[in-house]
Amino acid sequence: MRHYARLIGLAVCLLVLLTTCSLPFTSGRGLRVSAFVAAPTAVLGPTILPTVTPAPEMAATLALEPPAAPPLAAVLAPARTGDGAPLPADLLDRAAQMDAYMASLAQQGAFSGSVLVAARGRVLLSRGYGLANREEGIAATASTRYRLASVTKPLTALGVLRLAAAGKLDLDASVCAYLDTCPPAWGPITVAHLLSHSSGLANYTDFAEFAELELLPSTPDQTIARFRDLPLGFVPGTLYHYTNSNYVVLGRLIEQVAGVSYEEFLGRELFQPLGMQDTGLDPGDFGPLNGTRGYAGGQLDIPLDVSNLFAAGDLYSSVEDLFKLAQALDAGRVLPPDLVARMTTPGHGGYGLGWKIEQRGPHRLVYHPGSMSGAATWFGRYLDQGVTVIVLSNDYYANVYAIADYLAGQVLGP
Repeated sequence: MRHYARLIGLAVCLLVLLTTCSLPFTSGRGLRVSAFVAAPTAVLGPTILPTVTPAPEMAATLALEPPAAPPLAAVLAPARTGDGAPLPADLLDRAAQMDAYMASLAQQGAFSGSVLVAARGRVLLSRGYGLANREEGIAATASTRYRLASVTKPLTALGVLRLAAAGKLDLDASVCAYLDTCPPAWGPITVAHLLSHSSGLANYTDFAEFAELELLPSTPDQTIARFRDLPLGFVPGTLYHYTNSNYVVLGRLIEQVAGVSYEEFLGRELFQPLGMQDTGLDPGDFGPLNGTRGYAGGQLDIPLDVSNLFAAGDLYSSVEDLFKLAQALDAGRVLPPDLVARMTTPGHGGYGLGWKIEQRGPHRLVYHPGSMSGAATWFGRYLDQGVTVIVLSNDYYANVYAIADYLAGQVLGP
């Protein structure tokens, strides 16, 4: 009997431990960087009617040397099916419901941030809710700048793919062909392995010392030094392991191949030609964010210095700017079709090259979430239906998964 009692006691202890480990941190919480976790959707009632506007027009050209990726169109088409065609009345009604849902979340203190929803190139909803800075009373708007967290990764991937389109790198070549210094163990790692999180590199943000280092500035080389000499976790290309280390290395690879800084390259190749004036690299101190601050529920979050994340999570942007990028991607103006196909083909773990790809019933979703101290983000495109959903929040606890699912459901229907 004593033996059985011990077994029962052990089982109870294990159950308590597992339950405790699954709960969110409420104090002394360390950094969490982008995890793919589904969450239930809330349903709230309507309040106010949104403004429905056509997609903005912009001048845009890209500057890659031959053989180059196709240039961005001078004017991005506002609609995939009939330029400027009126949207169905029921869709406008659903846009009002989406706006009401977000307003209700903000009123309850469950969301602060900005969202944008577009269908067939037409904006249904684009506005901010709550405060970007609670101490100074700065309201969130559609042009508010937020730290992107791991939504940085698709933009980094596009930079790498632009270099591939220009013939300046081979996705299937070893990363050691492009890095000045490369550990021998990295020889089997290809550029595509880094992009698809199948390299085997250790994830430096999981290291115990990161809780202290995240508060201090770091150069890309200092960050890479934390994991460069560690053994690989598996044979490159055989498994999926979501690892921030992959994208820090990709940022340095961009710099060494392009001969300019990561920030300058993305600015030249994407942000400037697309008119993404509210997008750039945060030096680590919130400086360019026009007052936006990060929270964890009712309090300021950990003052993370995002220079530690570099090309894995150091960009900031607005929902309006990300929609400009979505338009360019939908119009096929950023990459040639073969690279678009490869980018959006799921590999191990359902991850493509910089994007997570899921088949949700009849809908193919290409997206990326982000989660870190003071930020929760989500950028997704339902490719076959021409639907874009962008959710950027300055609250770590914002349930961007459920919000994005609800907003998409209103447009896509049952």
